[in-house]
Amino acid sequence: MKITQRGPADTDLSKLVQNDKTVNQARKTSEPKVQQTGDSASVNISKEARELQRIAELARTGDELRAQKVNQIKEQIAKGEYSADPLQVSKSIARSEVSRILGDK
Repeated sequence: MKITQRGPADTDLSKLVQNDKTVNQARKTSEPKVQQTGDSASVNISKEARELQRIAELARTGDELRAQKVNQIKEQIAKGEYSADPLQVSKSIARSEVSRILGDK
């Protein structure tokens, strides 16, 4: 689509609007419709709400970190480079069982 110059009707109309005294007068005398005041808004967030925000942020961050770790382990398994430390595995199993037993009481 080719854009051509304005025709004479468009030019004449533009000149008429620019030269119109009522339009120019309205532009000069019009006041802004939005008035600003010196007041500022403030919001008080309860301690519980701040704690919930912090927990939600930690959950989002934790999920991202866990996903990264899972992806790294998947890549290592695919390459045949993954090896688990038997001592760490046994410690983890023992911690889980102790937590489960103590949690039941």
